[in-house]
Amino acid sequence: MIPCPDCGAWVADNGSCRSLFDELLAHEYVFPAAFGAVHHLTVAAYHLQHPRGFSRAAIRGWRAIIAESLDGTATPAEFLRRARAQSDAKVRIRERGAEPPDGWPHTWSMTVADVVVPAGELPNADGHIRRVTEWAKAIRATLDGVALPRDLQLE
Repeated sequence: MIPCPDCGAWVADNGSCRSLFDELLAHEYVFPAAFGAVHHLTVAAYHLQHPRGFSRAAIRGWRAIIAESLDGTATPAEFLRRARAQSDAKVRIRERGAEPPDGWPHTWSMTVADVVVPAGELPNADGHIRRVTEWAKAIRATLDGVALPRDLQLE
């Protein structure tokens, strides 16, 4: 087992956080109820813990998705509408060579490794929704407790 340099998750020597993320995405496609309920959180949570190569606008957007979703002030349809508008406006998501912002956490209380279906549990939508929601809450709590640059703060 080796720790991920971005999030601190322990992954198998031949594994990666990306492969665990791909497993979550596959799970969401098998269980459409999970996809509809938390896909936006899965994507935002993973990328907030692995921000290397992404613009500050993307990072701030993922923070907003988590906060607004958990607060119930926006829906997945709204997030999709915003993403389309940003795409049309050519807002940069990827930024070659971008490193995590100064002060960005490299260890988290919950990571993608904690969200995949635990050994001994049968895959199901309810368990997935619960784990992804808890992951998003943990990320929000961590980031709310960090002094972030002004352009990454939520209003």
